[in-house]
Amino acid sequence: MKKKNKDIAKKSISETKMVNIFKIILIVITFTFYYNAIFNHFSMDDYHVNIDNPQIAKGVAGIPEIFSTLYADDNGMTYGYRPMVRTSFALEYQFTSNLDINPYISHFINILLYLLAVILLYKVLRRLLRGYNPWFPFLITLLFMAHPTHTEVVASLKNRDVLFNFLFSFLAIWQFVRWADTDKVKHLIFGMISFIFALLSKESAIAQLAVFPLVLYFFTNIKLKKLGSFALISIVIVVGVFFARWLILPETTRFMSMWENPLVTTDSFLLHISTGSYILGFYLKLLFVPYPLLYYYGFNMIPVVGWDNPWVLVSMLLLVAMLVFAIFKLKNKDILSFAILYFFINMSMYANIVAPVPGIVGDRFVFFATISFAIFIVWLLFKIFGIPLIKSDIKQRRIIWVSILIILIIAPYGYYVRVRNKQWKTQYSLYSADMPKLWNSVKANNLYAHELMKRANHELSKPVNPYKFIVGIIDKAEKHYKRALELDSTHYSARNNLGIIYSKIHGNQANLRVQSHIKFNKPEEAELEKINAQKYFAAAIGYFNQALLYNPEYGSAYFNLANTYDLQQKYDSSIIYFQKAVDVDGGELVSMSRLANAYYLNQQPVEAIQQNKKIIETYPLSDMPFINLGNYAINANDTIAAVEYFSKAFELGSKSAIGKLLSSYYASKGDKNKYDYYMKKTEDTEKKAQNKKQ
Repeated sequence: MKKKNKDIAKKSISETKMVNIFKIILIVITFTFYYNAIFNHFSMDDYHVNIDNPQIAKGVAGIPEIFSTLYADDNGMTYGYRPMVRTSFALEYQFTSNLDINPYISHFINILLYLLAVILLYKVLRRLLRGYNPWFPFLITLLFMAHPTHTEVVASLKNRDVLFNFLFSFLAIWQFVRWADTDKVKHLIFGMISFIFALLSKESAIAQLAVFPLVLYFFTNIKLKKLGSFALISIVIVVGVFFARWLILPETTRFMSMWENPLVTTDSFLLHISTGSYILGFYLKLLFVPYPLLYYYGFNMIPVVGWDNPWVLVSMLLLVAMLVFAIFKLKNKDILSFAILYFFINMSMYANIVAPVPGIVGDRFVFFATISFAIFIVWLLFKIFGIPLIKSDIKQRRIIWVSILIILIIAPYGYYVRVRNKQWKTQYSLYSADMPKLWNSVKANNLYAHELMKRANHELSKPVNPYKFIVGIIDKAEKHYKRALELDSTHYSARNNLGIIYSKIHGNQANLRVQSHIKFNKPEEAELEKINAQKYFAAAIGYFNQALLYNPEYGSAYFNLANTYDLQQKYDSSIIYFQKAVDVDGGELVSMSRLANAYYLNQQPVEAIQQNKKIIETYPLSDMPFINLGNYAINANDTIAAVEYFSKAFELGSKSAIGKLLSSYYASKGDKNKYDYYMKKTEDTEKKAQNKKQ
């Protein structure tokens, strides 16, 4: 008896050592795969959860507002409620906003969260698969961790909501299983709290409402009556959370464009089912062959397909076969039955059958479902090599061959993960890496063109005119804007951006060449460039008018149309369109200021002054109207009034150029005190600006 107890103790110690070794392996490989993501910057929507988000930028002080507002408030659309993840960014911002390594810290935190998710999954699987070969949950976790589709979740800070959802959902599973094992109510309470946190991290956590009973049925001895009561309590919790949200939060407004998801253009339920079947087939392919991975899809990457499409039929037959098998094996609590049902439950949110999904498909959407894939692959290898799923001391050498095959799978995974992490380094590196495979995506073409134009505008802002050296970049941007229009002729944003290229860049550069030719007494060349400028401006006006045809309330197009007339010194027309921009945008500061200056240039100083007074009333903390009024006074040779206006502008935090102007003025007047005052403040302002750039 003593010998038997001794053997059991030795076996227990041996298994504990094995578990610890497995954990170390998981930690080491996770960091090996993902550590190069630490050195990434912000990309895609990362800015919206960090420096460009006014609530998060408040740090700890912004947390109450985070819990009482929706996740997104942009372009007239308000939607989502994810206060848990936004709070994490606010806390992070509180302590890292002034550090040069701010984005690196954010990415490091994401990797740590992913590592926690991996270790938690392994812990939960060890309990769910209690009695199984100890290699089984480890290899499942290893395969899950290595899957390349997870790069979007880990490398994109915005997708921290997926990590939070996963962590809290699996904490809830752990507590619910403990409750079923021990019958202690505290575990039920802790589980429900974790589930609420998951719901407050990402709305798609509602799918776990079906996962929790599934897990309890398959992996515990819970009675069906008790399971029914548990399901009812879970539903009540969800209803309570959404009711509280409805009480305290503003109304949700989320319009989806055709280029985001073409299914919004059809009400045919049958078409939604056929396309949904095609999409689920796409996700199965992505799990087994995770290449290529793309940051966005949208129209026209995934087609809206009917039942005459052969891939729809193939996908539907496969899905039905999987479901029939899962139901057939449900009573036996077969592990494959669980894996299949787990896949369907988690992917139900993203099949586009119940509701259209932004982007129609996404790599990140298979994050939870990767567990099903990993279970199937490891199960299949165990079957091929004749390794019992239950604990057994026989034929353990065969596990080496299974491990070798798993290594052969995850080795290329690891290579692709590291490549993908590097591609996520910046927006430009991401867009340019994926663009060859996203030629049919409206949004991807538009985003890539926009990123190219940011680079071009950055070069154009330099003191020396680099136009002839960046024409290639501008032409490339134009090509992708036009491709977006080929795919979607109603895409008014692309038309607006093409208009900007022809007016603000080509037309403006032609104007500069006209001035240069006049300066060097080349009248013929000047006339030729005038004709070119007119052609550019005419093309720009055409694009802006087309954009307004598709969206009559598009303030940006009105503004750019006004600016085009302004560049041609047609100030009467620019006044009309700046006023329309003000009306549509509800009084944007820049639009109001440009309207005031258009009045002034059109020899209407009274209207210009009145418009600036309106700006002061609307934006009392803005220096812009005082700068405008100061410039008018300078032109009218009223130095005293100009100094008064510029002084007010400077006190409101104006640019250093105003401070230098004022210090020069007081130096000429011999007022050393005021000269020193403005010079010191100007130097301080420039130092702060320099530190911010660094």
